[in-house]
Amino acid sequence: MIADERPPVPVTPQSVVGVLIIVVGALLMAGNLGWVEARQVLSFWPLGILAIGGAMYLRAPDPSARFSAGVVLVIGAWLTLARVLHLGGLSLQLIWPLMLIGVGAALISRAWRRGTETPVSDHVVSDFAFWSGIQRKINSPVFRRADFTAVMGGIEVDLRQASTAGDAVIDVFVVMGGLEIKVPPDWVVSNQIVAIMGGVSDKSTGVQDAKNRLIIRGFALMGGVEVKS
Repeated sequence: MIADERPPVPVTPQSVVGVLIIVVGALLMAGNLGWVEARQVLSFWPLGILAIGGAMYLRAPDPSARFSAGVVLVIGAWLTLARVLHLGGLSLQLIWPLMLIGVGAALISRAWRRGTETPVSDHVVSDFAFWSGIQRKINSPVFRRADFTAVMGGIEVDLRQASTAGDAVIDVFVVMGGLEIKVPPDWVVSNQIVAIMGGVSDKSTGVQDAKNRLIIRGFALMGGVEVKS
């Protein structure tokens, strides 16, 4: 059985995003009532990226995930510093190169980690799509782990004929791409993906006490992940 490897930190990226939405709503209401200058306070929105990156780092289960969280932290720190020092133009000029460097370094880190793990088989799967599309059907009765990376490409995974015999983990890294995962109707899915300028849709139908549990974790930047039965 593969347990959830994340440390027992109560703060999750999803909860941080929820708090940020509440704060923005409260500021807008206070601004409408004339209590604060909401636009001036909201100009420090990069602090939200810092908070999300911090939560990602605290919850990261492995070096690759910590590296991805570090990229988000660096971007948030740079945008915050640029805002404080009034370097708006400079921040826009450097943010995309920083993101490209971070994505490239994350891909290298993930490739190195895959090379040190168990060889790929039907129960341990790894796919990488760059400007391309991949369709994968997994029928293993003891599916344990998968690693899917989609950069400006797409991956479709069909797990409807597989079984986990307990818990299974899928690590995802999506940048300007898409990932679709089809699971059996009786699987329970634990969605732990952090999406930034992207989206995650979980349409699975499994109940909480299901025999098979799938943990999906990772990072989606300007991309989408869809889970369905």
